[in-house]
Amino acid sequence: MVYLRAKAKSDPLMRFLLVLTLLINNTLLVEAQNIVIDSLKNELHQNPERREQRVKILNELSYRYWIVDPVEAEKYSREALSISEDMQYKSGKAFAYRSIGVTNWAQGNYEEGLAALMQSLELYKQMQDTLNIANAMMNTGLIYSEQFSFEEALAYYLEALKTFNLLDRQERAVNTLNHIGELYQKQKDHEKAYEYFQQALSLSFKSNHSYGKSTAYSNLANYFKDVQQLDSALIYSNKALQIQRATSDLNGKTFSLYTIGLIYYLKSNYTEAEDYLLRALAEAESISSKKMKQDIYFKLQQVATKQGNYKKALNYYQDYTNVKDSLFNADKLREFVRLENKYELEKSQQKMQLKEQELEIVQQESELNKLWRQTLLIGIVALILISYFIYSRQRINIKRKNELLLKNQQIYDAREALTVVELENAKLKEEELNQKIAFKNKELTSYTLNFMQKNELMEELKEAIKEIKKSPGNDVGKKLGALNKMVTNSMQIDKDWQDFKRHFEEVHTDFFTRLKSKFPDITSNELKLCALLKLNMNLKEAASIMGISPESVKTARYRLRKKLQLSKEDNLVEYIINLEKEIV
Repeated sequence: MVYLRAKAKSDPLMRFLLVLTLLINNTLLVEAQNIVIDSLKNELHQNPERREQRVKILNELSYRYWIVDPVEAEKYSREALSISEDMQYKSGKAFAYRSIGVTNWAQGNYEEGLAALMQSLELYKQMQDTLNIANAMMNTGLIYSEQFSFEEALAYYLEALKTFNLLDRQERAVNTLNHIGELYQKQKDHEKAYEYFQQALSLSFKSNHSYGKSTAYSNLANYFKDVQQLDSALIYSNKALQIQRATSDLNGKTFSLYTIGLIYYLKSNYTEAEDYLLRALAEAESISSKKMKQDIYFKLQQVATKQGNYKKALNYYQDYTNVKDSLFNADKLREFVRLENKYELEKSQQKMQLKEQELEIVQQESELNKLWRQTLLIGIVALILISYFIYSRQRINIKRKNELLLKNQQIYDAREALTVVELENAKLKEEELNQKIAFKNKELTSYTLNFMQKNELMEELKEAIKEIKKSPGNDVGKKLGALNKMVTNSMQIDKDWQDFKRHFEEVHTDFFTRLKSKFPDITSNELKLCALLKLNMNLKEAASIMGISPESVKTARYRLRKKLQLSKEDNLVEYIINLEKEIV
């Protein structure tokens, strides 16, 4: 193999044979991994029932696919989550949430991944599963790191590291130390990064953790590359590569070969750079890593350009473009699948809520029926006792007739009192209904105020951003400009309006439907304005909620008056408030 590599540097045919050999070897390793996955899938088909064993197999499959194919991994973990929820299987549900978090991190869906990891963390805390609490915290740190929330990421990493050390889980501690070093490297704090990478390497040797060693070596190689100590970077990359070959770490081997190619490129040794990049390309082909192929083709194009081989550079650039387009299409497919899964999850949650509401109604009806049965039984018993009493009194003698009449009168009074009680119960139910309506009005008012305060806060935030943008620094200005655009867009999202509309129609049933029926050409913004006028909002409050200026509200009110065919003497607010009765 050494001779083959030496020969490949001068002979293009031998270089091709070397790449082909690497591709065949890696294909065999991938095939071994596929055998494990196929075995799990066969076991899954043999366990179709929604049982605990099926959840475990689904979660294991998801774990196998975590980094290789996160979309496929998420599919398995969501099925595991659905079954676990039906079974109330807390352990299966916790791992499924953790898997969803990791796969969304791998896909770049950080918000959704963070939400899933928080669910997993809460479940593991309920089960007092200390090890998996730490695992979930370390995964959470990864997402915060990708979002550049470095303080939050470091807090989660350190807490996880503390637990791993207490449990003497050295291999997990090594991974966490490497992540902390990568966090500092992102912040350009090379001294701190180097310190944690060395700790990870030392602990890896102590625990004989091969993956930890290779990761630490790889991280140190990147560190030395960043500080322009290229010879040291090359030494550590080769150390990482040696372990990765021995442990069949295909992902790590691909990355190390790519890193060595970059180092030779920086050293202006373009022949060696091309050789290692081609070997990295063969590895990337074997593990189907389009992201790595994209980066490698781009760097090969740069190498060919430096060598003056513009035809080869053009071919590499075309390969780079093809892979990039393929990745873009895959990203769109992943986003579609993610949204589809999110929709199914929300749909399932809505069904569960509906079932809970139906169960609550059935329970209430059952209690009411029970009360009625008890009342009826008491009435029947009372009637039997009264009848017996009357019958026995009649048999005594006629002289007790007056007493019997008196008793009958008492019975009549008791029935009248029962009627009065029933009327009072009806009155109490009416009062309870009025109280519910009043509570809904208070809730709607509270929601409206929160709605208004939110938009006012957004306006203040926009003003603050405008002030900061006046500060020097083009990069800061661009970032704050993007943040300002995001805030402006967030004020236009219809979700707040849909939530407000739902609360509003719980109090004023079919208000919008009937208003639209009477005035078919009324617009959605005019419907919003009608709702705010129904709540007797002033210009400033309405402007804050609708996210426009008070002058724009005045203009909208003028157009609304014309559409409602009101004269100057008609009061628009009073008309809208009384309109509900008129429509009904």
